[in-house]
Amino acid sequence: MKKIIIKAKYRKIFGSIYIKKIKKKNEIPAIIYGKNKKNILIRINHDNIFNKIVKYQEKKNIYFLIKINNKIIKSKIKDIQKHPYKNKILHLDFIY
Repeated sequence: MKKIIIKAKYRKIFGSIYIKKIKKKNEIPAIIYGKNKKNILIRINHDNIFNKIVKYQEKKNIYFLIKINNKIIKSKIKDIQKHPYKNKILHLDFIY
């Protein structure tokens, strides 16, 4: 089973104005959620993750190790929202 490490940062604020600021910094808003677990809002640098996501998104047995500060969360991609005609990811959903 393949594991890929992704560096991320917490984001405490949500809403369209904050999301626009994140995207201007070339970051992707994302969420990690699971059954009976607290949702974790994160942001990930677009350039660091884009090639990894495109390369492995179709494979079912790929786990992403999301490193936030010193904490590592093992998760899988649940949903990817892409821009209709630009080569950009708009939002990611991870499940753990």
